[in-house]
Amino acid sequence: MFKKEILENQKKILNVNLINRSFDINELIDIFKLNKIIALIGSRRSWKTFLTFQIVKELINNNLLNIEELVYIDFSWILTKDIDLNYLESEYLSLFPDKKPFFIFDEIQELENFPEKLIWLLNKWYKIIITWSNAHLLSKEISTILRWKVYSKEVFPLDFKEYLKFNNIWYNKNELILNISKYKYEFERFLKWWWFPEIVLTDNEIVKENILKTYLDVMIYKDLQDRYNIKNDYVLKFFIKRILSTFSKELNINKIYNELKSNNIKVSKDSLYNFYEYLDDIYLISNLTNFWAQIKWLKKIYLIDVSFANFVWNDDLWKRFENFVYLELKKKYSELFFLKKNYEIDFYIPWKNKYIQVVYNLNFQNLERETKNLIKQDWEKILIYFDKEENLNIDKSIKLLSFSEFIFN
Repeated sequence: MFKKEILENQKKILNVNLINRSFDINELIDIFKLNKIIALIGSRRSWKTFLTFQIVKELINNNLLNIEELVYIDFSWILTKDIDLNYLESEYLSLFPDKKPFFIFDEIQELENFPEKLIWLLNKWYKIIITWSNAHLLSKEISTILRWKVYSKEVFPLDFKEYLKFNNIWYNKNELILNISKYKYEFERFLKWWWFPEIVLTDNEIVKENILKTYLDVMIYKDLQDRYNIKNDYVLKFFIKRILSTFSKELNINKIYNELKSNNIKVSKDSLYNFYEYLDDIYLISNLTNFWAQIKWLKKIYLIDVSFANFVWNDDLWKRFENFVYLELKKKYSELFFLKKNYEIDFYIPWKNKYIQVVYNLNFQNLERETKNLIKQDWEKILIYFDKEENLNIDKSIKLLSFSEFIFN
């Protein structure tokens, strides 16, 4: 049953043309040594499957994998869900008796009783990578099901360097210095039409909008309504629109609840809190906690991809820029907060004692507002900006980073 598929998929992956993502293959190599299943998690259409192909090719190029060791199975294409992985192993070994299989399982949720079956393979010290659909299985669930035997790696839509690569724009430090206006132009385009690979690969804005609408519709109807059996379609869409129009700010459930109540729409606050949790579950949003807050809901909301904000009137580039910085920091630091007490600072990394403020255009009018709270801090103080006026008198204790320095250094 599987022999033909194993051989065909080996050939397909070996010959597929890829635009490589920014990815640290050494991290996965270290995890494999610990005998853990690697789970690629993230939003829909962030190309997790293509990333598994890239991982295979990088391992082959580094002489860490032979293509004959690969067993790639997409369970969404297999009609029989009750598959014995012992049989799959036997099929592989009949082809390559002297090899040790390296398993990649796409849409693993389609395989019945997959946790027990995966652990059975893992106990043989086979390397395993899995992906799945958020409509059927959530990232937090996979961690619970497989416990300490899984290592989850988040996959995001494209960052700016990947965006340039997908648009065949190559950069180096000299090019940045000589043509900074070109990169500013591209970065502003990037802020408007983030990051999903399919959207970057087309220049037609009508096509972009239609693809985005399809993504959002699938997230709402398949990932949310089907999974959670949500009956109130109007309230869900209203809530999502409010999130899309107020990202980079603190979540205010009470305000949304009162808006609905004033329009005679019946809904409980608990339902709205649940909607928020659901949106986080399916990787539509991400959140940031106030380091000083004891209340669970004092969070700032960011979008996994700000192109969704194009569906509401929201053209604030400063918010999109802050959202971009948040996601870049989220990739680098396991602990990230904002500070709001007697003063507010956009991002705080406690174990690094690092304070970060973000401003789109730094000028004489906003200089004091953007720097006064940073100056009060005792440790590393960073101000990240997209553009700034010349001859600003900035406190020397603050490290200035332009968008290009933040991204490319």
